[in-house]
Amino acid sequence: MVLTLAALIPTSSLKDDITQALQRIAENKSIEYNCSISIGFKNADFTTAAAAGIVDFSSDRHASVDDSYAWGSGTKPLTGASILKLVSEGAFGLESRVAPLVDPILLRMSEKDPTQTFKSMADLWGADNVAGITIGQMLNMTSGIPDFDTAKGHGSTLTDSLRQELYSNPGKAYTPAELMSVPWVAGKYKPCHDVGPHYHKCYSSTNFMILGLLLANRTGWSDFSQASFLPPSLRTKLHFAVSGAPHDYTPVHGYDRTAYNMPARELNDQDVASVTGVFAGWTASDLVGTASDVAELTWAIYGPSPTVLPKTYSDLMASTALSRDYGLATFNLQRDTGQEGDYGDAYGHLGATYGFQSQLVYFPKLQMALTVATNIETNTQTQPKDALCFAYNTAAGLLLGKQITCTFTKSSYYGSGCKCTPA
Repeated sequence: MVLTLAALIPTSSLKDDITQALQRIAENKSIEYNCSISIGFKNADFTTAAAAGIVDFSSDRHASVDDSYAWGSGTKPLTGASILKLVSEGAFGLESRVAPLVDPILLRMSEKDPTQTFKSMADLWGADNVAGITIGQMLNMTSGIPDFDTAKGHGSTLTDSLRQELYSNPGKAYTPAELMSVPWVAGKYKPCHDVGPHYHKCYSSTNFMILGLLLANRTGWSDFSQASFLPPSLRTKLHFAVSGAPHDYTPVHGYDRTAYNMPARELNDQDVASVTGVFAGWTASDLVGTASDVAELTWAIYGPSPTVLPKTYSDLMASTALSRDYGLATFNLQRDTGQEGDYGDAYGHLGATYGFQSQLVYFPKLQMALTVATNIETNTQTQPKDALCFAYNTAAGLLLGKQITCTFTKSSYYGSGCKCTPA
């Protein structure tokens, strides 16, 4: 048996080495992007974290590893895993039609809320269009149901109708019913099939909001929280913002620095700490937690012995992601590793919500989870990719006892600029 240098280092020392390396990366990248960066690490032996930068520019408060962040679409793997757990229990199948399952819920919602203008999926998108939509299609973004989130991080003119609405009404909470009935969602069904590398043309957070209705129906609406689908060790660590603004959950202020709805050559600099709409989307985008706690969640979903769902279904999330750009509630994130082959295999989710951007990733070859949270939102979502590039390859080098060098060039929203020597 050949032992690497890392195999000869006591675990406590290896933990210290990885922690110090991640801290240096957090410090460097927080300065480069003028934001806070929090990085979480988890493997079978230990969990650790690093943090640097400013989390509140009004008070000059510096980051701590105990700070929580809004993870936006980082919520989706848990929503997807929870749905797959119900599939494993026989509640429904991946090929089950969604409308017969959801329509009774929508009808009850309309009876309680007379302002709701629809009673079924057919009312929103037409009976013929919704008849064939399955659970699996919603999980892999091929249902054809349009996205309530109008932010598209590419193109020359960046407009965002929902963002404008949320910032104009910062104290308003938007219910799933309201988001399903906005003009750019209701009546706007567009057929979508497996589009491979062009998955973003069909990506829709509305899918995961609707799947959340099934979860709530399963647990009971009066006290519904996605925490009930977590292993006990995580239920008190992670929070789900079914109401309130970021300042109700964390001292970290998020800053929107995008060009959405702005004149040419100008950018936003919007502090979103008091904007309730940061969590618009419910079970598509309401996760709040520290980087280390979200690393534990990533491990609990994708790790070698997952605790959120049976391993057979966790493996299905992974295999579908690796075979296409977007699988079951999971991105193929190989492009962000700077590696090819087994060491390039990586999957998880991007998180982008108003004022916050992040990534949560699992690396099967090294059996480790990494998370990166930032308190800014930019057009290209570059800063979490940049930090992840160096965090993964630095940690991999320490685990393998090998020097891995990387460079990172700014990339497009869907591209990546991470290039590294082979692991």
